[in-house]
Amino acid sequence: MYISLNEYQRVRSRDANNAYCLFSTITNKSNYIYATMLKGLISNNMPTKVLDLLDEMNIEPNQAILAVLFSACSRVANDRAMKIGRKLLDEMPKNFVNGNYIQNSAINILIRFGDVRSARNLFHMIRKKNIITYGTTMNEYNINSEPLKSLKLFEEMKRNDINADAIVLIILIGACARLGMLSKCQSIVAQIPLHFYENQRIRNSLIDMWGKADSVKDAQKIFESIDKPDVITYTAMINSFGLNRMGSEAVDLYRKMPNNLHDEVSTICVLNTCSHSGLLNEAHSIFNEVSHRTEKNYYCNGFRLFLFDEAQKLLEDYEKSNPPYSAMYMAILSGARDHEEAENIRLNRIKEQFKAHDRSHSRSKEIYAEAERISSELIKHGHNYDSSWITRPLHENEKMESILCAHSERLAIAFNFIQETKPSFIQITKKSSCLR
Repeated sequence: MYISLNEYQRVRSRDANNAYCLFSTITNKSNYIYATMLKGLISNNMPTKVLDLLDEMNIEPNQAILAVLFSACSRVANDRAMKIGRKLLDEMPKNFVNGNYIQNSAINILIRFGDVRSARNLFHMIRKKNIITYGTTMNEYNINSEPLKSLKLFEEMKRNDINADAIVLIILIGACARLGMLSKCQSIVAQIPLHFYENQRIRNSLIDMWGKADSVKDAQKIFESIDKPDVITYTAMINSFGLNRMGSEAVDLYRKMPNNLHDEVSTICVLNTCSHSGLLNEAHSIFNEVSHRTEKNYYCNGFRLFLFDEAQKLLEDYEKSNPPYSAMYMAILSGARDHEEAENIRLNRIKEQFKAHDRSHSRSKEIYAEAERISSELIKHGHNYDSSWITRPLHENEKMESILCAHSERLAIAFNFIQETKPSFIQITKKSSCLR
């Protein structure tokens, strides 16, 4: 017995349960029948059902079935899925490795499981790489904060006469955004064919990239070219303003944004911008308009504006109906570290509530201890230094150590001079994590 095209289309049209009932009546199921059913379940976002079906399969999976199983394991990504995926990879026939489709699926599942080294090794073993192979691996480099390697793969793609599609271009633009280097951004943009500028996802990515590369005018130019900006378009532009210290412009754009497009991410972006720009009244106004407040909304509003009493009140209001959120305590402690109010923070309560963070806290103490050891060695050998050149003027009750715990563009510049005595160009880029 075989499944007809009409029956396959029934699966594709989200009638998966009826299709599965029909599938269950078939006694001698072939690879084709299994592949058809599995693809239908995947297309209807039922990856767990795919893994359940694997348990009753009495045939050796072919490449098509194996690729679907890898996809299901990648989507589920729990302990059971990881165990199944590992077993499938270990038992995969060697001749399957020569097929691009199965290779790409294997790379994707290894990345999803966090086995980056194996994924990269498999990538380098593939002789005939296609655009999906490159795109998957380039995206992995971006995720793991290695954008230069992503750009290097793009050069390899060009040498192999593989043209970038929209997905690869978005990955490339994302790599440039992570680097924040204006020259790299300009180089990649010059290689984007004009017809891709009709793709709104690409234009949204470009807005984000230009904002992070300190070229807000280019970001605005792209933004103004879009007839119907979506929520990502607005959010990318708001974030670009925020990264370039244009808080008022970010708030104005947020106000012009249609109310139905306001979401948590766009609100967090504008509140974060208000925080960094010192726009307290604007932050209060926007925060009070939010109907459904999350811990991130609370975190962005008040805690980073050094208004200790208000921040503490926000914390108490939030905890009336929510469990404690560690980032809030870290923010309020950071804001209070140079003020007398710091002793009013209930440190014992914080330690009790956030025992899970002991490991990271211990690591931080190790880093500070090592820094203190190096500093002591320098002093012992007679090295005197003037700290004023790496800090802003200190306010009353502030200490140099507390200032250096925060962001320091001057330290970044100093690091560049350590790396190269006479660098030809230094660009300091402020990163933000509020975008999708």
